[in-house]
Amino acid sequence: LSWFGRANYSFMKRYLLTATFRADGSSKFSPNNHWGYFPAAAAAWRISDEPFMEGAKKFLDNLKFRLSYGSSGSDNISPSLWKETWTTKQITVGTKTITTYVPGDMQSNPNLKWESTISRNAGLDFGFFNNRISGSIDAYWNTTKNILMKVPVDPSAGYSYQFQNVGQTSNKGIELALNVDIVRSKDFNLSLSATYNFNRNNIDKLLDNALADTHTNWGSSMRLPYYDYIIRKGQPVGLIQGFKAAGYYTVDDFNYDSNTKTYTLKAGIPDIKSIINYPTSVTSSFKLASGQTAFPGCVKFADVSGDGVVNANDATIIGKTMPQHTGGFTFNASYKQFDLSAGFTYQIGGDIYNANAMYSMMGNKDNSLGQNRLAFIKDTYRIYNVNSSGNLDPVTDPTALAALNANAKYALNYSEYGLASSQFIEDASYLRLQNLTIGYTLPKSATKKLGIQNCRIYFTGSNLFCITGYSGLDPDVNTDTDGENGFPTPNYDYNSYPKARTYTFGLNLTF
Repeated sequence: LSWFGRANYSFMKRYLLTATFRADGSSKFSPNNHWGYFPAAAAAWRISDEPFMEGAKKFLDNLKFRLSYGSSGSDNISPSLWKETWTTKQITVGTKTITTYVPGDMQSNPNLKWESTISRNAGLDFGFFNNRISGSIDAYWNTTKNILMKVPVDPSAGYSYQFQNVGQTSNKGIELALNVDIVRSKDFNLSLSATYNFNRNNIDKLLDNALADTHTNWGSSMRLPYYDYIIRKGQPVGLIQGFKAAGYYTVDDFNYDSNTKTYTLKAGIPDIKSIINYPTSVTSSFKLASGQTAFPGCVKFADVSGDGVVNANDATIIGKTMPQHTGGFTFNASYKQFDLSAGFTYQIGGDIYNANAMYSMMGNKDNSLGQNRLAFIKDTYRIYNVNSSGNLDPVTDPTALAALNANAKYALNYSEYGLASSQFIEDASYLRLQNLTIGYTLPKSATKKLGIQNCRIYFTGSNLFCITGYSGLDPDVNTDTDGENGFPTPNYDYNSYPKARTYTFGLNLTF
């Protein structure tokens, strides 16, 4: 149930004020917190209508300054978080099976209240030269507070977690919009419309023990680190956690004993422990120093912690998915009966999580050499040669291995664990021709004889091309919008279906 009121005030058509007030009630909260109250106000000043701007009207058509402040609420949660929930459990007493009820893992919280977003905006609208140049500049600061998050509770209470209002995020940025009539004439017209947004996202407040991290499913439970999307105070939403790629172990990383045919890591080269699991059919080809895991071709990561070994403690932030620069621009042109419109979108910055490539690289339990994978696997490290009979012969000699892998770009790709690697965290920047329309309107002299007022033939193409350095299908993708604990996993690319490229031919008739 909601109540809404608005008041508008105008003085001399130059000074404008709007005030609104919302009262929203939701049964998703306990009775003592059903209602949330959300005021807002906006003021504007038409500077161009002021008497002291009279001399500028030769070139100035519009100049308006705006300020606004407002709040809004969200109840996008389960309706059962504030009250006790129970699950059924069967117990056996003697020869009888009895169904009983026990509390669930979640502890209720009757103090849950509305999430709220406070928006602050300052803007300037302008128009010059008979509005041949027009647009707006806006600076904004939005804060979302009282975010509902999972918080672990003392197990002695009989529960695992509770939802609480403990988080706060902010978005600060600038938005620009510009419209320019480049050419205005009887037969030919050309105009440009462009937008640009700079945004900086930040986690302002976060309870230290809040269950804010989440995981994706490309490597099932064998993926490492388990939480590949994390949330940290002072950082933007959409952090990717994983291991910093360092290529693969080469024969130069080892001392090789030709008598015992043993590979021993050189001093200062960290071994890799507990985060890889190559099948015995692969590792048994090499004789390694006692307690050593690394071998030639094994995936290699940076020792971030500096403890001399690469393990789970070396997982770190390897990607930030939130782009800071986004926008688009559209060209509109006409020449006599012809018209053209081309609309582009773009993104600068941000990272994309190429889980498709990671899955082809490793994390697949079927370690068959002939399994269907992405084409780049042909450039991985090799430890076999194909003999004249078509069988695989292990190659373990360092000289032969170096020659065999002179052009290798990636590590051996048979590890059962799915490892989130910075090698496949890629730049998500792109420029896309989103829409292109070309039309021709038949002359009136030719159509009026048929009783047709207007006849236009047109072609429209969408998603015609995308300029990007991303190695996957499309940099503008997100195949898992909601992680384990309900937090977003932006720019996640796993088993994505490619965007359609469409061609449309049409005819507009007016009688």
